[in-house]
Amino acid sequence: MTIIGLEYLKSQIECEHCSAKMVFNEAGAIFFPTKAEHRDQKADGISYEDDYRGNALAAMLAPQKIETRYHEAFSDQRVARIIRQLTRHPGLEFLSAWEVTYQGRCVSP
Repeated sequence: MTIIGLEYLKSQIECEHCSAKMVFNEAGAIFFPTKAEHRDQKADGISYEDDYRGNALAAMLAPQKIETRYHEAFSDQRVARIIRQLTRHPGLEFLSAWEVTYQGRCVSP
């Protein structure tokens, strides 16, 4: 699993009101600043594209929360399964305590 931007994410979760963005799928996750666009973040096997053309999801991260945008190729169960995979990655265990929403529905693993 490819993880990019873990150190950036860790620096942000220390702040009470900080936020970040994420692009993710079964291949991994990319964490990056809110000033950057989801569609501009790419890695091998991970690509979010507008209009559901990519193979990855876009998410906004806030303290203790992951808010995931809809993608027609991803079910609630698939999103929850990917988040579970991420929480098993060294350094991302803290995500298991975060609330995960997808289209406003709680899908926390």
